[in-house]
Amino acid sequence: MISLMPKTISSSEIQKKYREVFDEVKKTKEPVIVLTGNKPDVAIVDFGYLENLRNESYDTELKDAMIAIKNGDEELKKGKTKVSPSLSSLIE
Repeated sequence: MISLMPKTISSSEIQKKYREVFDEVKKTKEPVIVLTGNKPDVAIVDFGYLENLRNESYDTELKDAMIAIKNGDEELKKGKTKVSPSLSSLIE
């Protein structure tokens, strides 16, 4: 489980300890936030975690699209939606 308070490290420290940080991220699966000038700059995450995020995002977008299509079909059947011959005719 990802912690609510992720570990942080300065950009200068990551230059010195990058291998240790990478190994820790791989082992714990917890992201590490790299700070530049005390501000979050980038995150180091395990590749598997990134892939899971991508897959979850894709699945969510697909579900949202299917819901929008279903709702559009229902509105069309109820006569709440007009069928347009082209996109340009909607703009005119």
